[in-house]
Amino acid sequence: MKHPQSARFALRQPPQGGAASGLAEPVPRRLLAWPAPRPSVHRAFQALLGGIALAASLGAAAQTTAATCTPGPRAQCAGADLRFANLVGKDLQGANFRGANLDRADLRAANLVGADFTDASALAAQFGKAYLAQARFVRARLVGADFESARMSKSDFMQADLSAANLSGAWSIGTRYEGARLDSADVQETKFSTSTFRNASMRGTKLRFAVFSDVDFEGCTGCPVDW
Repeated sequence: MKHPQSARFALRQPPQGGAASGLAEPVPRRLLAWPAPRPSVHRAFQALLGGIALAASLGAAAQTTAATCTPGPRAQCAGADLRFANLVGKDLQGANFRGANLDRADLRAANLVGADFTDASALAAQFGKAYLAQARFVRARLVGADFESARMSKSDFMQADLSAANLSGAWSIGTRYEGARLDSADVQETKFSTSTFRNASMRGTKLRFAVFSDVDFEGCTGCPVDW
């Protein structure tokens, strides 16, 4: 007859050839294998990665262009950051400054003939005695900018914001100011002959001795229609 303790001990032993009591069963191999991605999902993921890489490369290229812009004749400085830049007397004829930031830049006496400042920002920038014939400032932000005695005939300031700007003594013959804002601007002794101010605004503008012969004031607010 077996000893009672031996019997109890025997009952606690795991069955021969089987898993120990209380332990998890082995996971079948078919459950451990990661399912292969569907071809359509894989292609979509690859396209997403390609789009992210392309956007990153374009952003880096734009930053490089802005950072490496060297102002000069026909320079490509679109979107460049030129705040506080010293461009006094520089030859910038035909340069592209579309969308650039030239806030407080100094362009006095610079050659800007045919330059393009469309959608640019040049707040409080200095253009005194600059040559701006046929330059484009369409929709440019020029609040407080200084154009004193500048040569800006046949230039285009359509929808530009020239509020509080100084244009005194400038030559602006045949210039386009359609939809522009010249509120509180100083245009004393400025020559505006044959220019157009259609739908422009000149509220509180200083007009003393300005010349407005043969100009178009149709729809203009505050313009001296009886000048």
